[in-house]
Amino acid sequence: MELRDRLKILDPLRSSASAKAGKSGTDNLADFVPGAERCAEEGCFFRSDSEFPLDHSHGRVRMDALFGIAADVLSLIGRDDSLAEANLRNALFLDTETTGLAGGTGTVPFLIGIGSFTDTHFRIEQFFMRDYDEERAVLAAVRDRLEKAEMLVTYNGKAFDLNLLSTRFTLSRMRLKTAEIPHLDLLFTARRLWKRRLGDCSLSNVERQLLEFERRDDVPGFLIPGLYFEYLRTRDARRLAPVFRHNVWDILALVALAAAAGRIYGNPREALDHPLDWISLGRSLESLCRYGEAADCFRQALDLPLGPDVREEALLRLGFTLKRSGNWEKMVLTWEHLTQQAPHQMRSFEELAKYHEHRSGNLREALAVVERAVMQVELLETLRPGLMLEETRASLNRRLARLKKKLARKRKWNADETD
Repeated sequence: MELRDRLKILDPLRSSASAKAGKSGTDNLADFVPGAERCAEEGCFFRSDSEFPLDHSHGRVRMDALFGIAADVLSLIGRDDSLAEANLRNALFLDTETTGLAGGTGTVPFLIGIGSFTDTHFRIEQFFMRDYDEERAVLAAVRDRLEKAEMLVTYNGKAFDLNLLSTRFTLSRMRLKTAEIPHLDLLFTARRLWKRRLGDCSLSNVERQLLEFERRDDVPGFLIPGLYFEYLRTRDARRLAPVFRHNVWDILALVALAAAAGRIYGNPREALDHPLDWISLGRSLESLCRYGEAADCFRQALDLPLGPDVREEALLRLGFTLKRSGNWEKMVLTWEHLTQQAPHQMRSFEELAKYHEHRSGNLREALAVVERAVMQVELLETLRPGLMLEETRASLNRRLARLKKKLARKRKWNADETD
């Protein structure tokens, strides 16, 4: 069933009764968004609930794919050891729609969506503030949900949504205790895994490119504040239905992206087929000191079609991860290959010379590598007169002089031993 049908969104052009209600100033929200008024001690607000079966797919990813993520993989996704203790089945997926995109004390979250799993469904609760005097009631209801959470999942929630909610709670003289709840912010995960390939890591673009989900008749995020202000002015809710739908899609995308990231970190050979994604995953693992896995990622990228600049980068990263993992034999082969494939890349000569000088003790080989590098610099200066290679040449000459002195001392020592 399409999400449009699931939310039972009505066509405002066919509802003459609702149009008359809007003109008269009577709130007609329930005509366009399934839900009802909820009241508690702090006041009343509007809540809309939606449910999706666990086998529901958002794009090409099913909701229940999330349950296959191991705890150690979850901590890798978020780079947070506390996530290893969390249970995704008990996580809350949070997204807000606000009166502005810049944040600050004047920005109010008028619609707060929270997704969670039940035994049989994925449920989305949307807490809506029909006017500013309902903010406290909305915040109280949201607080009750958040403080029972074992884990939070957001997209830019650490910088925006949670900060904004904290500000609104403070201004309402209420407390929100979420600081100790493990928090997976998928924006950072998306940037680590896909920014190299996609560039734009907005949720809608990542959703479209990776999940293969195309939002039909979606309302752009920058228009949402204006639609809310229009509703406050006219009490006509006919244009709010797409805002609720937009919020639902955002929350479903959180679940699908978390599942996709878990599959990449947990089983990359089955999940990845793009060389830039292999490089991005390799760099992510390298920064976590998981050098063996990172090296495997760079090798996988090198087995796929790559442009010359990207191939050089992959070889460099492979060389450094092999160095850090102490895999000297393969490291030397990588640097040698790079000196042949990209002789203008001076780092490979430098690393090769350092290895022979300080680890293998083969000073003659180290000297030969530096002499090859000096010749390459001279060739580059001839072919590309504009290149600024003075510092590189000076560094090579210092290394060359030091190696010659070491060799001279070694020859003298050998001669003395012979005598």
